[in-house]
Amino acid sequence: MKVIENLRAIPNGQKYRYVLIMLSCALFFAPLLFLPSLVNNTDLCGKLCIRRFYLLFPGMSPADVANQVQVASIGVYVLASILITTFFFGRMWCAYICPVGGFPELVSRCLNDRWKIEYRALPQVPIRYGYFLVYLLLMPMLGISACTLCNFITVPRLFEAFSGGARGIAFLFSAVGLVNLGLMFLLGFFASKGRAYCQFLCPIGALDGLVNRLGAKLNFTRRVRVERNRCTGCNICARNCMTGAIQMVNRIAVVDQLSCMSCHECVDVCDWGAIDWRATPPDDEPRRKKKGVEFYPQPQWHAVYVDPATRKRKKKRWRRVALGLMIIMTAFFIGMTQVIRAEVRKPDPDGCLSCHALKGLEYIDKNALLRSASIDRDHYFSSLHGSVPCKDCHRKIRDYPHKEKNGEVDCAESCHVEEPSEGEPYTHEAIVKEFKKSVHGEGWSKGLTGGNRLKEAKEESIPSCRKCHANELYIGEQALPVFKEYFDHLDTECGVCHQGEVWLGQFGGHILRRFIGARWNKNDHNRMCNDCHADHKRMAEVEIENKETGEKKKAGPRFILASDSYAMTLHGRLLQSGVEQGASCIDCHAPEGYHHGVLRSEDKKASTHKDNLAKTCAQDGCHGFATHPLNSGFVKTDLHDIDMIPAVNEIVPLNHSRLESGWAKALIALLPMVIILGGGSLWWRLSGKRKKGVTFAVLGGDTFQEKMIGRTARRKVKKKQSSSKAGKQSRQKPVLRNLAAYIRKKEKGGE
Repeated sequence: MKVIENLRAIPNGQKYRYVLIMLSCALFFAPLLFLPSLVNNTDLCGKLCIRRFYLLFPGMSPADVANQVQVASIGVYVLASILITTFFFGRMWCAYICPVGGFPELVSRCLNDRWKIEYRALPQVPIRYGYFLVYLLLMPMLGISACTLCNFITVPRLFEAFSGGARGIAFLFSAVGLVNLGLMFLLGFFASKGRAYCQFLCPIGALDGLVNRLGAKLNFTRRVRVERNRCTGCNICARNCMTGAIQMVNRIAVVDQLSCMSCHECVDVCDWGAIDWRATPPDDEPRRKKKGVEFYPQPQWHAVYVDPATRKRKKKRWRRVALGLMIIMTAFFIGMTQVIRAEVRKPDPDGCLSCHALKGLEYIDKNALLRSASIDRDHYFSSLHGSVPCKDCHRKIRDYPHKEKNGEVDCAESCHVEEPSEGEPYTHEAIVKEFKKSVHGEGWSKGLTGGNRLKEAKEESIPSCRKCHANELYIGEQALPVFKEYFDHLDTECGVCHQGEVWLGQFGGHILRRFIGARWNKNDHNRMCNDCHADHKRMAEVEIENKETGEKKKAGPRFILASDSYAMTLHGRLLQSGVEQGASCIDCHAPEGYHHGVLRSEDKKASTHKDNLAKTCAQDGCHGFATHPLNSGFVKTDLHDIDMIPAVNEIVPLNHSRLESGWAKALIALLPMVIILGGGSLWWRLSGKRKKGVTFAVLGGDTFQEKMIGRTARRKVKKKQSSSKAGKQSRQKPVLRNLAAYIRKKEKGGE
């Protein structure tokens, strides 16, 4: 097979490099994901991102820079290690480790060289650093996300899709994913040597090239260097250079260190030893001389001499003294803190648990539903309302048996007067008022009973208080490990004074829970919103009312798929990776007050209204530079763009309206080139035709021969030869005509 022949033709040194690249792909990508999983990542985004934390926005403050660095904290260290390695040894990351650039190169190597794009003769340095400046400055300002043109997303998602991952498949079938896939084909698989994306569009490659060029000026750093006296001008190294970094100048190889990737292929194919990866030979002359005598080793001068044995003995004595003091202080503390144990408090002032704590209190109600009246005592006292007497909420219950209507709960009523209300009745009234003014304001906040749950679920598409807020554990299960770690001393220190299950269950968790932060994190907020918004069928039934006309209409595709599109954004991916700097739904839609005031974006008071977006994005801990006037494009970035979700969707029909998107237009422009090159490559492989000698790409191959290896293309040579032959024949025709006329004249004269 031709693929096998192509692989066999790879120089031996390069085969080891490709083995490392394949190993890197296995460790970084699905289904193994070994290295990202070490930091709880599922890809190369979030904390591992090494591409976007150095983006520059107008009006950035040091705090904004620090925030970007903190978001990608691990990526900062990774990039620093890459650049340090490059400075001393060349671009080892790009050539030997990076699976994002190595995978397209490996695939390209397996394809024939004829039906490819030869990019290596292009002016790489101006294109690369021109795009790099656009990437750093212009794209952030215009609101073009660095993530939308990123092979660090596309290649991992491709592996994820092949391993059956739903997220990878969804990305590759979206308009954004298809454009990125097309770029990977044109700048990777169908690019000569497969490294066009790395050379033109990769910001890591741009930074790495600068550091590589800087380090090349020093003699002790290892670089690909040329011995000009040995170079024979055979141009094999230039033809095999995967980045086009070698150019033949006056039949001598010249290496451009801004483009060189230190892959060593040029070293492997040079039979004359004229090119090598090495440091400049050191100067053998002694460095330190005095009167012609070299001093080696350097003398060591001491002002004070300390016997090492004495130093050891002193250290051991001080350790004993410190240990003794610690033991004495611990014993003194334990003795002084012994006090009389507190009395156990009554856990149930209303006496409700006398019955409801019994197990097996089950019955069938009028709707033929099996219901339970049993309450788990331990769970209740550890829950959110564990410190609230039952009758603070169920106020109308006086008798037994209870009537259903007497058990109604109004969330705006005042309840307990104990901690944390400091003697004043605690109430959710302010929260309910904010909730009533929101888009969810028609949801139930009162009249809630155990018997009307079914009615609420069937008749109300708008969420109620109970829909989002269950009486769950005060310290959630996800926070319990942190709680136990922080308060493993509870029984030995706090428990000396505070005894009994009541304090530990009712007050201990209530007070100490605050030390571990909010009960809900941002992922919890998103899960709560997704309980409704991720349900496409339920969202399709939502009717949105026009406040001016009172007309109601069904929600559109952008609203129905809002949860899906958000999950594909950087904010959604950050939170999935455990980076709390990502923005949750509430951070954008209800950032102020009690976080219940979600308003439609058309409302001028809404945080997502076009006039308020800059303030919302610039809130504390987020994009402080968003209020700068030059960042208006960034502020208007659509975080619910349907181009980020699969193009083939039952909710969003694939019609002409989808073609108005810029991503769709880019895909239409890329698709013909991908089809032509893919079809040509397939025909070339199936036809079996193969010319002898070196094969050059059909697009740009002639230019490469002329600019990079300093010879005229074979096609132009043949054309020149044929034209010279035709000219010679045309010059011969007048002579033949004259000769024929002369012969005819002679023949007539003879007659």
